[in-house]
Parts: sequence; C-alpha cells; structure tokens
Amino acid sequence: MPTRWAYAVAAILAGCGFVHDEKIDGPYRLVAVDVHSEMSVCYSVGSDCIGRIPETVFAVGSDAKYVVAARHPLNDRSRTEYYYLIRELDGPHVDPKSTVRGPFDGVAFEREQKRLALPPLNRKLAAL
Repeated sequence: MPTRWAYAVAAILAGCGFVHDEKIDGPYRLVAVDVHSEMSVCYSVGSDCIGRIPETVFAVGSDAKYVVAARHPLNDRSRTEYYYLIRELDGPHVDPKSTVRGPFDGVAFEREQKRLALPPLNRKLAAL
C-alpha cells in the first residue's frame, strides 16, 4: 500500500505541468512540480507519478537492477543522504518502503555500492 506521501505526490502531479520532468529509466522519472528544490524520484503510472525518493534529489543513476539517488533533505545543502531502489521489487501499487533503501550517509552508501555493485550517480543537477 503506498504511503501518504506517495499519494500526495501523485495527487499534486496529476494534471499539473512540471518545472522539470526527465526520464531516468523505465517508469522512473526525476520531477519537480513548482520549483527545482522539489526535485524527487517517482514511478510513472500513466499521467501520474508516485513518489519514491523525496526532495531535494540532485543526482541519480540507474541500471537494470537499481535506481540510485543523492539528495539534500529539505534542500539543506549541508546534508546529503543517499538511497537506492530495488527495481524488481517495485511496481505501480507497491509501498515505497518495500523497495526503497535509505537514507544512508556517504560511508554507508559506499559500502552498499561495493556490496551490491550499485550504479554510479552519473546524472547530476549542478543547480541543486
């Protein structure tokens, strides 16, 4: 069952334009509704987008198994958190808690990158 946050993102995004809407891979998108500091990762279902990794995402990467992201929580650039999403566990009606792992600090995320061969964060948004 999706979380309240996931429903809120889907409701906000339904019928709205985005200041940023970029395909990551498959159903995953990097979106911001009104301002770039709202950048998040979501799962696209038709014209809706269900929240997966909340704002402010500033870097992403993906491969066939994972989507990875780095974010500044609440756009606080003095803090960085890292996440990864297990694609084979995800779907349009899956609770993000079942598929999203994190937040991790830099050291813990590096360990996870090595352990799981996570993809690099190769798409960076310099303005964020």
